[in-house]
Amino acid sequence: MEKIPTPQKPKEDSSYAFFDKHAKKYVALQREFYSDAPDTGRIFFRESLLAGIEKKTIVDIGCGAGDDLIAYRELGAKNVIGVEPSLAMLKERKESLRENHPDIQLVVGEWERIPLADASVDAVTTRYSFHVLTDFKTAFKEVARVLKKDGLFLIATPHPLHDTKMAKTQNIQPGKKIKFPIFDGKLEIKNPPHTMEEYISEECLEYFIVEENLPYSMHEDKNETDPTGLLLRLRRK
Repeated sequence: MEKIPTPQKPKEDSSYAFFDKHAKKYVALQREFYSDAPDTGRIFFRESLLAGIEKKTIVDIGCGAGDDLIAYRELGAKNVIGVEPSLAMLKERKESLRENHPDIQLVVGEWERIPLADASVDAVTTRYSFHVLTDFKTAFKEVARVLKKDGLFLIATPHPLHDTKMAKTQNIQPGKKIKFPIFDGKLEIKNPPHTMEEYISEECLEYFIVEENLPYSMHEDKNETDPTGLLLRLRRK
């Protein structure tokens, strides 16, 4: 019988602690920030998921205000599940979804311990949540575990070139985190920098086929000449 990992409270020094502290403000700023401009990452995700969506179970990990969960349900997904490591963020989502979308499931969990059964979902999505990890190895293995064969893993994340630029500007030493101002500088979060080799790693390629590897510039970074974002579409082998 398969063993579903037991959720555990995130470590105090993890990036998840930021969301416990700033949950309500983060949700409000996120919705305000994306209300008046298209989001390339979200468009990419929805186009990738649309074919046969009425038969799909879609899981979003670290899903912010829960707006992507609502979008997947309204697009016709069979089942929609939000997995969230921050209890404070989970509470915000439950309050916002309880009245209009009671069929959307919300569970506490994190990348290293996804509380879902083996081969139980058709797609896993994540927008600016995967990169908070220091090491992707266990996360790739866990996502592969819960995905069905040919399932999709969709990632929107800061581009490694942008991480490198930020680390250099801030004179960040190896093993230290970068300061990322978000939502026009109204909040600041610290995350570890990553390289392209960490995303397209041996662990990734052991479980996934890389179908798309797309650099893009997020709309909030109009003055940037280099890509600030990275979109990945990975297919479970």
